[in-house]
Amino acid sequence: MNSPLLRRSRTRAATTLLCVATLLPSARATPDADYAERVWASVNAYRSSQGLEPLLPSPALTALAAEHSAAMASQRRPSHDGFAGRFERAGESSLCVENVAQGFRNPEQVILGWRKVSTHHRNLLETRVRYAGIVSDGLFVTYFACDLTGAER
Repeated sequence: MNSPLLRRSRTRAATTLLCVATLLPSARATPDADYAERVWASVNAYRSSQGLEPLLPSPALTALAAEHSAAMASQRRPSHDGFAGRFERAGESSLCVENVAQGFRNPEQVILGWRKVSTHHRNLLETRVRYAGIVSDGLFVTYFACDLTGAER
């Protein structure tokens, strides 16, 4: 029998478990210092396996990715909030793409997660982007890549 009282009890139990999991130290664990570097290596390894050129680092895009990862960590949620502003601030670019992630303890799993979402997968394989910034803040990651043409690289 699936009574309203039983449904309410299950909902409360699930909400309590979610809150406890969010508050546990392991749920907020900070990844290794080289976490973003390993995400970067995984992105380029995947692109290479698909016959694409590796992305080149851009200090400007790295700064924008760092700003966004810090904002997501502060808000404690992944988002694409402010993407249009990051695109504008990227410099001379006609195309920028962005992937974000939260909670993957293994950087290689970030790429697997992005590959499972068609829009994120398409962003990983976008041939027109040549430069990127990939930054993590705790377990929040931003991949921001553009086709920079000017000195902003």
